[in-house]
Amino acid sequence: MDYEQFRVESDKVLEVLGDTTLPATLPDDIARLKELAATIDDPKDRWDADGDIENIEAIIRAGEGADEPPWSEAMNEAVRAHAAATDDSGTVAERIARAYAGIEAIGRIADRAPEHERHAISEMNGSLLMLAEALEPDAE
Repeated sequence: MDYEQFRVESDKVLEVLGDTTLPATLPDDIARLKELAATIDDPKDRWDADGDIENIEAIIRAGEGADEPPWSEAMNEAVRAHAAATDDSGTVAERIARAYAGIEAIGRIADRAPEHERHAISEMNGSLLMLAEALEPDAE
């Protein structure tokens, strides 16, 4: 499997995270993503996929036990910003710039997010930084 195929599947899971009621199949969906990630041939891509799964799990943890609706608009916006920042189209330099722009955008979103979601939103930047750093040797 390649990372693009994995991203199609992980984007499906990310999409449901904004729903008021999470599907009962979510634990199975995450387990399936972990299985798919393990089959990615390229080590850098497998590492990115593992980071994507960690972000999904952090988003879920942020909504557990909260008295407010599980996913604020800020969280939805952060998920969309993360997805846009990890788009693998374009040159390596464009992808690096997109990742760093995503880090900045997610930082601004986290600053205005509800308190119970700030940490999970901020954690999304970890995989973006890893992506940018992994791509930098290839930028030339």
